[in-house]
Amino acid sequence: MRPVSRGNRGKEVLDIQKRLRGLDFFLGREGVDGFFGPNTELAVKAFQQQRLLYADGVVGDNTWMELVEAGDTLGDRLLYLRQPPMRGDDVLAIQQILDELGFDCGAEDGIFRQQTEDALIEFQRNTGLNTDGMVGEATIAQLKRLKKATPEGKKTVPDRHDGYVKLVGLRGLRVAVDALRGGNDMGGRGVAGLLEKDINLSVAQAVRRLLAEAGADVTLVRESDVAMSPYERADAAHAFSPEIYLSIAHGWDRDPEVAGAATYYFRRATYVAESGKRLAGYIVKSLVEGLNRVDLHTHGRSYACLREIPCVAVLVEPGFISNAHEGGALGRDEGVMAEAEAIVRGITWFLERL
Repeated sequence: MRPVSRGNRGKEVLDIQKRLRGLDFFLGREGVDGFFGPNTELAVKAFQQQRLLYADGVVGDNTWMELVEAGDTLGDRLLYLRQPPMRGDDVLAIQQILDELGFDCGAEDGIFRQQTEDALIEFQRNTGLNTDGMVGEATIAQLKRLKKATPEGKKTVPDRHDGYVKLVGLRGLRVAVDALRGGNDMGGRGVAGLLEKDINLSVAQAVRRLLAEAGADVTLVRESDVAMSPYERADAAHAFSPEIYLSIAHGWDRDPEVAGAATYYFRRATYVAESGKRLAGYIVKSLVEGLNRVDLHTHGRSYACLREIPCVAVLVEPGFISNAHEGGALGRDEGVMAEAEAIVRGITWFLERL
């Protein structure tokens, strides 16, 4: 969607404001007036912080998807497996209860996938319900009744993102590498006019080459300068059935002194993708130690690039293209290769310690 931000007005703004008000976010005295003013921007930022999104006050693809899904309350609709899969906070609520009761539905991501249906049918079988794989009134009532008997916050199923990677080396590992941005979405403009979309692709290509040379089975999600929606990226990656998904991006800041490496893993509500968190930790450690980068640490986020692909998923930001040292190095092949080598080294450390 076209990003909606401060100063915009019209039907899109009205829709956003109505959804925010329905979620009890304060819009000021103006209320729902169709104008994206400072109070609407503050409400959007508060919503983004609550949902573990980048809190920039702009409603783009990620924020819009979360706004729509946040309005889905358990019991408002019949939930079942279909294509494209149903998604929303009602699906997330079902996944959380199933996991607490010991029925493994995989990642608590608010997406009704096959593993959620399998866990639901197993729950229905164990409780004497009709094993139709649908979340209707009887199933909801039984889930809520049994949830009350479970200690608050106790999880029987360990947190993980669709299982653990079983391999202990790169050979045979299936990896999807994605370069963020592309097409009209250029990202920031860095040192010597470098565009983030181009740098992301260069580093992703180098990572693919290194992994393939080590025997991994690798696909590149974005292979050229094209724009891709989060769903298009997810479909392309999912079709490859990867065990690891790497999303490559770079930071940009108005202050040219800002620098450092950061990584991100999937986190939503009470769910933490533990394998993704560990991989993110090893990659940022490798970037910091190998390239002498400032450690900006690893963070749990509900970004679409981490949520949509059911595998160990990590977003990597090796440095800032707006920084003279980090961005300047990316204008040379050896600078691109240095980042790629550090990322692959982090993956190797992760696999060695499974």
